[in-house]
Amino acid sequence: MATIENTYTGDGSTTNYAFTFEYLEQSDVKATLDSVATTAFTFANATTLSFTTAPGSGVAIRIYRDT
Repeated sequence: MATIENTYTGDGSTTNYAFTFEYLEQSDVKATLDSVATTAFTFANATTLSFTTAPGSGVAIRIYRDT
């Protein structure tokens, strides 16, 4: 089965997080912070999200495809 999500734990300073799945449109890529949907990110490049503010220390980050 193809990877359709990547998970990380915030450290309070990192804003860029890479993901390893394919997508058709940028709007297909979603993120949650502690299971709460967020749109506070941009694409740093085709496979990296850049959060507006670094997720706090211990925050569960999920980047996934929703098509």
